[in-house]
Parts: sequence; structure tokens; C-alpha cells
Amino acid sequence: MISKFKDFNNKSSILILATIVMIVSGFCASLAAALVRLASQDLHPFQIAFFRSVLIIPLLSPLIFKFKIDIIKTERPLLTFYRCISGSGAMLFFFYGISLTELSKAQSLAFTIPIFATLLAILTLKEVVGLRRWGAMFFGFVGVIIVLRPDLNVSIGPVCVLAACVLWSISLLLAKKLTETDGNISITFWQSAGVIPITFIAAIFVWDGINGKQLFLVSLITIVATIAQFSLNYALKRGEISFLLPLDYLRLIWAVWLGYIMFSEIPLNNIWIGGTIIVASTTYIGIRENYLNSNKTKS
Repeated sequence: MISKFKDFNNKSSILILATIVMIVSGFCASLAAALVRLASQDLHPFQIAFFRSVLIIPLLSPLIFKFKIDIIKTERPLLTFYRCISGSGAMLFFFYGISLTELSKAQSLAFTIPIFATLLAILTLKEVVGLRRWGAMFFGFVGVIIVLRPDLNVSIGPVCVLAACVLWSISLLLAKKLTETDGNISITFWQSAGVIPITFIAAIFVWDGINGKQLFLVSLITIVATIAQFSLNYALKRGEISFLLPLDYLRLIWAVWLGYIMFSEIPLNNIWIGGTIIVASTTYIGIRENYLNSNKTKS
């Protein structure tokens, strides 16, 4: 009886910790996006993307030094290369798009990544998807249309954010394959190091001097975004995705709050309506995929 009680307490503590870490991850992701928007006011987004890619290397260096070079070894260099290409495009499009888009709108559109990832899995991996997930994807795209409000002319910013989401969904699928052979640090390192050449080429054409304030902001973006990524991985390893995934959608609340505080942005009703539809659709897709994967494991 006592051992069962202790086991329950341990599981409960782990779940509470995973919940807190998941919320922290969402807040850090929203804060990183807000800082990118802030930094882009006097520094081109392509330069921000380049410095953000370069500055993550020193953050990972202590781990590489401790565990030696083997920790960043990849068993699938071609897949890693493709992921670097898609990741580079995603970062450039997202950073440029968010410099022109309200935080709440950009965050709502960013939630479409699971929808695009599911669609791409159907097209490229021949994944079988039932009527329910097809329906969820359809309603997700309805939410996108509501957020974009095409009747009022779609601007370049949201289009870039959507392009970034498509490329990130490709990167996500590639990362999923890489986890079968490569470690988390290896995947993170090559994703960061691999985007340096392309972001550098893009930044050359808009290069301008960087001052101390800008360097501080870009460094802060790198630190906050890295915390968001590692805390997300930590939470997902210790909690059920069906429970944790809805918590990730608090990012919309954080984005609205940060947008109002930092840029005096007040989201229109279409953001709330479309964002809610997208959140509901992607939540269902995540829960359904988790359910199907659990059944596969049991069988």
C-alpha cells in the first residue's frame, strides 16, 4: 500500500513538473518570437537569423567538450543535410514574416505546423489517415482562412509565416526519422550549424553593422529559444502528449499578452475565432496520432 502511494506520488510529481516545463517552453517560444519582432525594428531579420544560428554553437560547446565529438555524430548525413536546407528556409521566412506580422496572428498561423506535417506524411510517407483526421485538417485550414481574412488582401508577412510552417513541417518529419538513429544534441547541433551557410548568404545582401544593444537582443533570442526547445523535449519525454499538447496552445495567450505590452497590438476577433479552430484541429490530430501510436505499441 505504501509503495503504491509512493509510486503515485512520484508519477504525480513528474506530471506536475512536465506541466510546468511545458508552460515555460510555450512562454519562451512566444518570448523569442516577440524579441525577434523587437530586434527587427533596426536589424534585418536575415541578420538576426544568422546570428541566432551562430550563437547557439557556444551554448552547446560545453556538452560537446564533456561528451566528446561523438555526441554530435550523425548516422544519416543526407537526411541531416535536407533538414538543414528546410530549417534554413523556415527560419528565414519566419523571421522575415514575423517582422511584418502581429504576434497573435503569427502565433495562430504557427499552430498549422502539425496540420502540414500530417498532410506531408500522407503524401511522402504514404501514411494512412482516416476520415477524422482529414476532417480535422480541413477545419484547420478553415481557421487559417479566417485568420488571414483574404477578403482584405493578404499581406506578405503572414504568407511568409505560412511558408515557414510548411518548411518547418518538413524539418519536423525529417527530425522524426533522425531520432531513430541520432541523439537529441546531435540533431540540435546540426540543425543550428547547418543553417549558418544559407542564413549567412541571405544576410550578406542586407548586411549592416551590429551594435551592443542588437547583439544583446540576438543573444537573448538564442538563449530563450534554446530553453524553449530543450524544455519542450524534457516535457514530452515525461508526460503524455495528449495531456501536454493543449498546454502548448497557451502560446497564443502569451503572444497576445506580449504583443499588447511590447507593441500595443490588439488582436481582432478573426484571430481568436480562427486561432481557436486551428488549435482545436491540431489538438485533435495530436491526440488521435498519440492514440493510434499507443495501440500500435500495445499490439
